[in-house]
Amino acid sequence: MEIKNEALLKVVDLIRRLREYSRAAQVDEDYLLVEEARQEWKSAREYFNTVTEPDLIDHAIYALEAAEKRYVYLLKKIREEQVLGKQIPEKVEDYGRARVF
Repeated sequence: MEIKNEALLKVVDLIRRLREYSRAAQVDEDYLLVEEARQEWKSAREYFNTVTEPDLIDHAIYALEAAEKRYVYLLKKIREEQVLGKQIPEKVEDYGRARVF
């Protein structure tokens, strides 16, 4: 009976550690997605600030708005799921300055 209890405790501990590892991997993936979206938004802003062709101005506006919406969406999603154990800045603009990962 003692051996069964020890084995059961080891299995339970293994399952707990696997869940923690899985959660940590998801957090890392979420951080990468947010950082990728932030970089995309930054690039779209730079493109918008440099475009001079009248035909490309609409495209630059569209790209900038789309990138911003994706970035904001990902931040909201992470906050809602409470995936992060670290503090997330309240304002979107502050995220780039915060080093949470």
